[in-house]
Amino acid sequence: MKTMKHRRFRRFLPLIITLGILLLSAIGVLGMDELERKRALRLDFSFNSVTTQSEQTIKTVQNLRHPVHAYALFSPGMEDQALLGILGRLSALSPKFTYTVTSLVQDPMLVNTLSSKLSDDQVTADSLVLVCEATGRARVLNMYNYLAQEFDPNQQSYVLAGISYEKSIAEALLYITLDQVPRIRLLTGHGEIGENDTAYMESLLKGHQFEVSHVNLLTGDELLPTDLLMILSPRIDLMEEELKILTDFTGKGGSILITTDYNDPDSLPRFDALYRQMGFERLPGIVVAEASDTMAYIDNPLFLTPYMAMTEPTASLIGAGQTRLRLPGARGLGIAKTGGTATVKPLLTSGAAYLKRVEDANVSLARKEGEPEGQFTLALLSDYPAPDGTRARGMIIGNSAILLDSWLHQVTYGGQFLLHMVNHLSVHEPIQLDIAPKALVREQLQIRSPWLASLILIALPLLVVCAAVPVLMSRKRR
Repeated sequence: MKTMKHRRFRRFLPLIITLGILLLSAIGVLGMDELERKRALRLDFSFNSVTTQSEQTIKTVQNLRHPVHAYALFSPGMEDQALLGILGRLSALSPKFTYTVTSLVQDPMLVNTLSSKLSDDQVTADSLVLVCEATGRARVLNMYNYLAQEFDPNQQSYVLAGISYEKSIAEALLYITLDQVPRIRLLTGHGEIGENDTAYMESLLKGHQFEVSHVNLLTGDELLPTDLLMILSPRIDLMEEELKILTDFTGKGGSILITTDYNDPDSLPRFDALYRQMGFERLPGIVVAEASDTMAYIDNPLFLTPYMAMTEPTASLIGAGQTRLRLPGARGLGIAKTGGTATVKPLLTSGAAYLKRVEDANVSLARKEGEPEGQFTLALLSDYPAPDGTRARGMIIGNSAILLDSWLHQVTYGGQFLLHMVNHLSVHEPIQLDIAPKALVREQLQIRSPWLASLILIALPLLVVCAAVPVLMSRKRR
């Protein structure tokens, strides 16, 4: 009987061993997968090390103030493996960062779930949505956010310079988890430049981690002294109560960025009173470059190429050679003689030019006798003390297109100029990490000594022949 049982056991022993090996293998694979998920042990063998993080990113994720959940949305079959690799490594750094991989096809109700947190951000089929429940803020990133650009002076336009997954995600994590972030408010209710025309600028500012929204003082919208207020070329004057609100705002250290175009009304008494408090004065007319000063304009005497003055916010631009700007039509500005304590400095100035009435410019650009001539200030920067001891800052520029127009940002350094100015005027530190982009393309293999490679290619078959001859000769003798 025991012999029969022993024989049956021996018959099934290979099956038992096989099942045991399969079970142990499955447990081992699942265990290693879980360990990889928690510890991100997989090595980065990509040519540009795209999933490897810098020390800044590691510290950012490990020091998250609040939990963050990321929704990685992909079209089925179009998953971004590089992005998934980065998300896996970030989740291994901190339990406060988690992510879900899904698609709008699998979860069509996800957009409705997130809509209250995203305000006017748009979720696409291929995007990364970062959400922080504690702060109520969210950020949407897509492929355009992962591409770094730099200005090519030869092509006179921006070209792709690398991949910036890491920088974009790390800065977005800071934005949605910080208790306070830089906030920009756009004044409305006075015929200012509309939302359609400011859409590109707002998108640019949001992409650099600014919270951007509109404010109407007559409807009770809140304006804090820590906000940066933008007044974009108003055409209707302030009400008296609005002027008081803005005076109190600047009196508590609030900063203002102002644009005024040549075709705006020359007389806006309450706005001009506010501007004079900051040391600014608007000059009527349009600045026309002298035709003989070919460095002062491009193609048209109204299309000015201004000179950038050395100031605190422009020093790094000048140092990097990023001074190329274009002002397609500009109003001249002056320093108001109010006897105040504001320190006002020129930011941009024209070349040799003259000031012409807009009505006359529509007829002819030729200079008439008596029209003011010389170099005109096109942008001013102001620093003035507030009664409580704080200091407020202001900037005014006689052209709005340089801040708003996407084409001008593509062919000049208008975008950098805008970002440097808002960073200077804002009381908050900019959310900006110094993380270099990864290589966009693999560099071509370069052979420094082609003669050596040719010699090796010739020598290899000769060595084979030399090694084969003795063998063949010995066989022949047999």
